[in-house]
Amino acid sequence: MLKKSLILTSIFAALLMASALKFLHFFMFISWSPVGWSKKWNLFTSDHLMHYFANWMLLIVALTILFAIVYLLTSFLYAVPPSILSLIIGISAVVFIEWIIGKPVSLKETLLSISLPFIAIVLIVLRFLVGTAVFMKRIMITSSK
Repeated sequence: MLKKSLILTSIFAALLMASALKFLHFFMFISWSPVGWSKKWNLFTSDHLMHYFANWMLLIVALTILFAIVYLLTSFLYAVPPSILSLIIGISAVVFIEWIIGKPVSLKETLLSISLPFIAIVLIVLRFLVGTAVFMKRIMITSSK
């Protein structure tokens, strides 16, 4: 049951995050492209439609793997409330992502350049992910007693 929950939750969180990133980029709430890493790394050289979908599929796969790791790690911290845990992980992840993408000079510049809708989306997805991980771990513990 834990494995099925891990896989389904990770996939759904990745799809939700990818679609939210596309929404934020389309309406210019974030200044960077969610699939801009493929141009930076010269992953796909031509601009065919297939490469566009391949970029997004690679992003979804990477997010699924990342969210599966976060799910597993947070399931060990089931004593900490999921809201607090997702806030800590989410805010530190957003600051790290903005620091890497924006390359600002100072931490103050990073904090001023962070998009509030991006923070909200990351926190919503992480609250879903961490909440599910903690809930499933608590069910597993109580059912083994």
